[in-house]
Amino acid sequence: MLVIYKKELKSYFNGMMGYVFIAFALAVIGVYTVAVSFLQSYPNFEYVLDSVRFLFVLIIPVLTMRTMAEEKRQRTDQLLYSSPVSTISIITGKFLAALTVFAVPLLISCAYPVLLGRFGIVNYKTAYAGILGFLLMGGAAIAIGIFLSALAESQMVSAVVSFACLLGCYLMPSLTNMLSSSALTSALGFAALFLLVAWMTYNTTRNVPLAAGVGVVGIGAMAALYMLKPAWLEGTFNTALNSLAVFSRYDTFVYGMFDLRSVVYFVTIIALFIFFTVQTVEKRRWA
Repeated sequence: MLVIYKKELKSYFNGMMGYVFIAFALAVIGVYTVAVSFLQSYPNFEYVLDSVRFLFVLIIPVLTMRTMAEEKRQRTDQLLYSSPVSTISIITGKFLAALTVFAVPLLISCAYPVLLGRFGIVNYKTAYAGILGFLLMGGAAIAIGIFLSALAESQMVSAVVSFACLLGCYLMPSLTNMLSSSALTSALGFAALFLLVAWMTYNTTRNVPLAAGVGVVGIGAMAALYMLKPAWLEGTFNTALNSLAVFSRYDTFVYGMFDLRSVVYFVTIIALFIFFTVQTVEKRRWA
């Protein structure tokens, strides 16, 4: 894993992408620090990070698009598949390298609350808890981006799909409010979700009976539940969609609370999507 981590980190900076990402992130954070903390007189650095959440939706796909898709384009993925290093070590090394590049501007930003403290009263606990929460949120987005990069055949496709997915996660609370909370909406929504899970199961395992079983059992269960206990379904799909709102989990840090549930949520998302990526790569390795 350490070898892959060093190799991937070196490639970020040899290709200048790492420097460009860090410079852009620092520029954005610096501009918003001036706008929020100095011009609007808010000595809360977590408010600054809250303001730049949307911009990181735009740039994280650029950071992750090359992790796996570029390996496939250059045919160097065959070297990875034949290497003695385990697949989970390869994916974890790539994830940690991308997370390191993401963490560098945040590490430099740790000096900003101290700077703001010279001009007013700063709650350092909430400021640094906000930085930690932002790092975990970025790690979750990076894990999602790497998984989508493993599915894509080119960097451009990976970037576009990752952007669409992360934008959907960002807008999820607004999209959820537009949906009806009726039992029929929940039944149809969960049926569509089970079809998606069945497709992902097939795409990961190439096991037709397993994928078909997931789809049939899931849709059958929703149909039975809608006919027998429709009240149980009311509003449940909206609640499930809200659980996919990755970026909204950062709100608790903005409000000055260190929410352990949000920390567990981000770590779970990271672990799940690293697992999905490992399964996708394993499928290609043994194909």
